[in-house]
Amino acid sequence: MSRKVKKSVIFTMLAFCLMATGVFAQEANEGTVGSIITDRPTQTYSSFVVPKGAFQIESGIGYSRAAFSNSIANVVNLPEDYASENFTLNFLQLRYGLSDNVELRLAQNVYFNRIKFDGDVINRSDVQFASTWIGAKFNILNEDGFVPQTSFLAEYVTDVFDEDMGQDLLNLRLNFSSTLSEKLTLGYGLGGFVPTKNGPFYLEYSVVGSYAFQPNWGAFLELFGTLRNDWVNTHNVDMGITYLVNNNLQLDAYTGFDLTNNLGETDFIFGLGFSTRILKK
Repeated sequence: MSRKVKKSVIFTMLAFCLMATGVFAQEANEGTVGSIITDRPTQTYSSFVVPKGAFQIESGIGYSRAAFSNSIANVVNLPEDYASENFTLNFLQLRYGLSDNVELRLAQNVYFNRIKFDGDVINRSDVQFASTWIGAKFNILNEDGFVPQTSFLAEYVTDVFDEDMGQDLLNLRLNFSSTLSEKLTLGYGLGGFVPTKNGPFYLEYSVVGSYAFQPNWGAFLELFGTLRNDWVNTHNVDMGITYLVNNNLQLDAYTGFDLTNNLGETDFIFGLGFSTRILKK
């Protein structure tokens, strides 16, 4: 990323934080906005935008592991019994309701990786920032009968802090949700990453069913994957629970694994997090 673009991104981040500070200074008011609706912990983005003037924080920790079988290790020139682990120390996403139909978004991860061979750690990276995500989500259609709740998400993914990122990307998504019953909803999305210079386009899909088995408790089961022409396709499953502490605070936990076994025998993910919302006065 050029220095000029990087300065523009940093300025946008500062402006976002100042805007959020103004919201923090105001008292929360339930009004008529209902309970908090979050993007996390699923891979499927919510089809809803945050209410106008509301500031929403979604944060969590996560762990993922990819273990390579002997046959896969030989193909990619890695030693046998090789495993790569990723520890996300903080996945932070900030969302601000600019209007009834538009939200602004800023996301930043802090993480480290380590490599294990035959059960022993042979390498560990420093704690570092991942790529920075800046963008917006736009409400397109409100649910009406067979017409699903629909939104469009556009984010610019860049290397403000991530020196290892090869090039900037555009993250473009169409997000949908349908109410199947009083307790059951279906969310689904389609989109992917578009390189700003050159390279393959990654098409990603996700489908999630969510069930409210108690007034404050919910569970979900999700299928998601990536389709690409430069490497193997991946298909994954995750599942988890959410607990609504109050209308503006939600806790979550999830776990998941790889279905295709293209990249490893025991791929595994796990995470915990929370989401909180502060409404305008």
